[in-house]
Amino acid sequence: MSNRMLTLMMGFVAFLILAVGVVFVIALAGGGGDDDNGGTPASSDKTPGASGSSGKICDGKSLIVPGDDPSSVLDPIQVGDVSTSEYVVEIFGGLVTLDPDLKVQPDIAKEWSVSNGGKTYTFKLRDNVVFQNGQRVTADDFKYSIERAADPTNASPTVLAYLGNVVGVRERFVNKAASVSGVKVIDENTVQIDLVEPSDFFLSELTYPVAFVVDKKTIEKNPRNWTQNPNGTGPFRLKEFKPAERIVLARNDRYHLGAPKLAAVVFELAGGSILTRYENDEIHIGYFPATQLDSVKAGTSPLSKDYREVPEMATFYFTLNPQKAPFDDPKVRQAFAMSIDRDTINNVLLYNAYRVADGFLPPEMPGYSEAVHSYKYDPAKAKQLLQESKYAGKLPRITLTYSGTGAAPGDLLVAIQKGWQDSLGVEIQLEAIDSSAVLREQRKGGFQMHSDGWAADYPDPEDFLGKLFASDSQLNYIKYKNDAVDALLTQARTEQDRTKRYSLYADAEQKILDDAVVVPTFWPVNHLLVKSCVQGLPNTSMTIPKYRYVDIKN
Repeated sequence: MSNRMLTLMMGFVAFLILAVGVVFVIALAGGGGDDDNGGTPASSDKTPGASGSSGKICDGKSLIVPGDDPSSVLDPIQVGDVSTSEYVVEIFGGLVTLDPDLKVQPDIAKEWSVSNGGKTYTFKLRDNVVFQNGQRVTADDFKYSIERAADPTNASPTVLAYLGNVVGVRERFVNKAASVSGVKVIDENTVQIDLVEPSDFFLSELTYPVAFVVDKKTIEKNPRNWTQNPNGTGPFRLKEFKPAERIVLARNDRYHLGAPKLAAVVFELAGGSILTRYENDEIHIGYFPATQLDSVKAGTSPLSKDYREVPEMATFYFTLNPQKAPFDDPKVRQAFAMSIDRDTINNVLLYNAYRVADGFLPPEMPGYSEAVHSYKYDPAKAKQLLQESKYAGKLPRITLTYSGTGAAPGDLLVAIQKGWQDSLGVEIQLEAIDSSAVLREQRKGGFQMHSDGWAADYPDPEDFLGKLFASDSQLNYIKYKNDAVDALLTQARTEQDRTKRYSLYADAEQKILDDAVVVPTFWPVNHLLVKSCVQGLPNTSMTIPKYRYVDIKN
């Protein structure tokens, strides 16, 4: 999924490195509320704020972490970025979920069977699952939730990408059907889902928020503002939201997989140095500055004992839109791809905080192949290709768009801009776009060149390659089309032998990189600081409902 921090990083990496460390987690949500549904912190577990917590950070059961103000509502069918999902996966749930090892596990469904050549999934629901207000969850709720996601009036940006293989979803989305025929209620504890084609990764897709169950009564009672007081099935519920101050998720004592050990998770939204707040015992989890990584890794920093290095299943990259001049010429795209000195930038500017990406799939991704490579830094060859292109000596104005507020671009973008100027003699204009508008503008396909990023929705190469580069994908915003790539992705999509499927994806990835419609730059790494009293925090490379595993012990 897209990640606002991924795009922000490309514009403001210098600030992140010097002020707060290399930050990758950012929390976005929508709405607020303070109802009495679900679990509520006991009096001995009062939710502390940043102020007054110094020296007592390990008292009580409220985990305090850095967060960010929301720019999207807490509606599972509207989630299109990592930041929003950080909240949504804790408040809502679906048929299945991902565990800390990123394996698909039962959630509301206790078991399932597969028939009809891999095209029919029958899920048996647990009989003890309730929404956070105590109302029981049944198969009808899943039927309603998927049909709501497919309803064109709700304009879900992700339903076709993640549930488009369910029979009837596409027809409903284009208003050619009144319901989703592929979702059938067998009885109150059994729901059947029929697929258009067999899929080895369908269960993984069901862990994405658009497949989560929502409460019809809550939505119909307050259709415009129900996300201010969402009624989910997840381990936590929205307890409090104060813009620019905090978001509090409180324990759901009714959670069917066992109530969390924490009373609450407090996302502090205020600004300031995260490292300083961590050192002052105001937060349990912080980030270590890239400028000091050598000391913490060598064990000479007093914070070395709290340090964790957690690679992310994500990729930073530049999109070169083949529908926009001059990037409709593959030689121009290749020239730009060969003119970014990623190794030097990572060594000098980023203090080796990240990993140089020589492919699009991150190494943590199942199916990752070391044999796949993007273009190496070769300024001489790049200049030659540009001279051979149809735009030699007559390049149009080129604008690189990045997420930002209009302030001066960060050192990273300036360094890359200068590299293109030195290698190719090309002046690149840098243009900031408000972060809240990035996803909307992406969907319009209007960016000529864009600083971008993608983080895993689920651990399968289809999520990176099929979702972004198949010509029929809703998320292929640049309308990239390569018949050979399409053939490989189509074959991989239905291949049931996982080894063969991964090989097909590797072939497709290499062709995509050869086309240079994307130029991968870095695979991010989280440099975390975690208080010793925080126990059980998973070192996961992607977003999962993780706080139910955490406890605070002195």
